[in-house]
Amino acid sequence: MGTDQKGHKMNTEIIYNTQQGFYWDWRVATDLFLGGAGVGAFLFAVAIDEWFKGKYERICRTAALLSPLLIAGGLLLLMLKLGRPFMAYQTMINFNPSSPLWWGGIFQPLLLIGAVIYAYMWHINRGSHSSKSRKWLGRVLTPLAIIVGTYHGLLLGINVSRPLWNTGPAVLASILGFASTGIAAVMFVHLLRMKAAGRLDDEEHVDSFLSSMIIVRNLLVTVLVLQLGTYFLWYLSLKFGNLHDQFALEAANEHYGTMFWTLGIGAGVILPLLIGGLAVLKGANTGNKYQVSTIIVTSLLILIGGFVFRLALVLGGQVHLPVNTLS
Repeated sequence: MGTDQKGHKMNTEIIYNTQQGFYWDWRVATDLFLGGAGVGAFLFAVAIDEWFKGKYERICRTAALLSPLLIAGGLLLLMLKLGRPFMAYQTMINFNPSSPLWWGGIFQPLLLIGAVIYAYMWHINRGSHSSKSRKWLGRVLTPLAIIVGTYHGLLLGINVSRPLWNTGPAVLASILGFASTGIAAVMFVHLLRMKAAGRLDDEEHVDSFLSSMIIVRNLLVTVLVLQLGTYFLWYLSLKFGNLHDQFALEAANEHYGTMFWTLGIGAGVILPLLIGGLAVLKGANTGNKYQVSTIIVTSLLILIGGFVFRLALVLGGQVHLPVNTLS
């Protein structure tokens, strides 16, 4: 209680309305996962189209069709989480390029529109091995896709009060994640489409597909190895960082360590590398059916691990830390 200038008693009690639980929940993690995978799928379509001169149009079409679906799903969940989705236009009229959130609000919808047009151009050019307009649209949208992918990595990293997020390796691992999950999503869905169309029963077609995807396999392995390296550096930066960093790592491990290390890294990165490496070592001793099964299993593991990693990172970064009385 307090008194005013006339000596009357006043109620000076201050009431804080705080949100119970985590401010960023599974919807934000799912946006990071779907949006990042959508960017990866789009870049996959553009890269394969450029490298092989439109030769592998079926898998490019799968990637092009999948990309806007993933991006739209992530964007929808993020808008529902943030609330008042019909006020999203405010982001576009409030210029703030220093904020990654502004990047997402501006560039992700633009990429979504461009990805829809790009997918439609693949549809109308069915059977054509060259489309200058489609290729140029892919080239123009590529920098935009990279910006959106970077935004998904920086969205957590800009929170300086969250040491689990505010590290360079964590940001880099998130950015690399859009490449691995994007490729995995395309490969998984495309093989399901091949199965539904009966093309997996055509040994000659499968032989051609597997031989052409060697470059994709090598790219995916490279990305996974780099991700594993960034996870290790991220762990070291927290383990041997200041006391606040160590508290953040300890608290996150206590609550979400099993999710992160077992599913996110173990099942999502290490196991696919081991399964894929075993298939490569066996080489000619394995049939097409085994190799196709390997691709399906490893792609699914990468997708599950990629989502769990983001979920554990989002939730683990919001765990309450003990009060540091030494600083």
